[in-house]
Amino acid sequence: MLKDYIASFLEVLHRERVSYLLGAVALVILLGGLGFSLFESGGPWVDRFGNGIWWALVTLTTVGYGDVVPKSLGGRLVGMGLMLGGVLTLSLLTATVASVFISRKFRRERGLEAIKSVNHIMILGWHYDGEFLLDQLLRRLPSPIPVVLVNRLPAEQLEALKERFATFDLQYLWGDPSREDILLKANVRTASKALVLAERQEAETAEQVDQRTLLTSLTLKSLNSKIRVLAELLRPENRPHLERAGVDEILIRGQYDSCLLAGALSSPGLFHIFTTLLSVEGQNLWPVEVPAGFYGRPLGELTALLKERYKALPVAVYTEGQALALDDLLSGEPSGIDEFIRRKFTESGMTHLFGRTKVECQVNPPDSQILGPHQYVVVIAPQRPLL
Repeated sequence: MLKDYIASFLEVLHRERVSYLLGAVALVILLGGLGFSLFESGGPWVDRFGNGIWWALVTLTTVGYGDVVPKSLGGRLVGMGLMLGGVLTLSLLTATVASVFISRKFRRERGLEAIKSVNHIMILGWHYDGEFLLDQLLRRLPSPIPVVLVNRLPAEQLEALKERFATFDLQYLWGDPSREDILLKANVRTASKALVLAERQEAETAEQVDQRTLLTSLTLKSLNSKIRVLAELLRPENRPHLERAGVDEILIRGQYDSCLLAGALSSPGLFHIFTTLLSVEGQNLWPVEVPAGFYGRPLGELTALLKERYKALPVAVYTEGQALALDDLLSGEPSGIDEFIRRKFTESGMTHLFGRTKVECQVNPPDSQILGPHQYVVVIAPQRPLL
């Protein structure tokens, strides 16, 4: 990353023609040293030239040690020219370099600079609940994983987000997340996960929002076949299209609202339990990857360790299986959407296995269940257990 940053910085300096200003400063110093050696006497010419270069550099930088000074009229005239020309060229150089830093800082704060992070999480789009979503996500992450927002938020709203989440590695890129060039600028090829939000713009229908979600998901998978994509839909009938596009997890907005409302009516206590577990405050649901030392051992042994060390209660086990092939997701009957999806993946050379995986889960598993690789135990605990 340091190498890339230095290369990017040197590219910016070259684009701003800073090298020409550096050459001008060097030329002024060289001419000053040459003039000093010609007009001043005492010692060999090489020594006078070396003293002249030192004197020109000290004079140009306004340090003024006074250990070497011109005594002849010609030397002093050279010094006058060096002072005037040096102030001009050095001022231009420092002003240009400062403007480069200020410009980069301004562009980065406005989301105009390319993202350099790797293994980051991308949140594509925004809606009214975006700030709460971001708060829940950042507080659940096990480590300071970079989170990159890609949307077209106003500058004042972005500043408010940066101020609230100043302790997290939160980055921002301004632009339309459905465009390929914007996703490449967000460094999608090295991202680990992406969340596509159902951002509803003015005068847009639910069908148009879901179409943009589908287009964004297809673009993500074509640029990075290994990225894990989670997408939000407005209409449940569009779910099969996202499944065929290889989206790993799909959430229909408002899908579980009815369940919570029904729970509130039938049992207020059950409703409060649901909302408590879904929040990061207090007891919460945490996934714990099964350690290699527990492969082939019963769940009961891991349960005892989790209860003793973290006061955690296991409630479920899920397994991430093998990746699915594209043909496993396309319907048997030919359709326009299937042909579109197949063509997009064929153009990107991704007709082989890609990122979407099968997830098998079991709630309230028996203690005798044998654990294995790619398994996670879901626990209720006050904090994330680290094994």
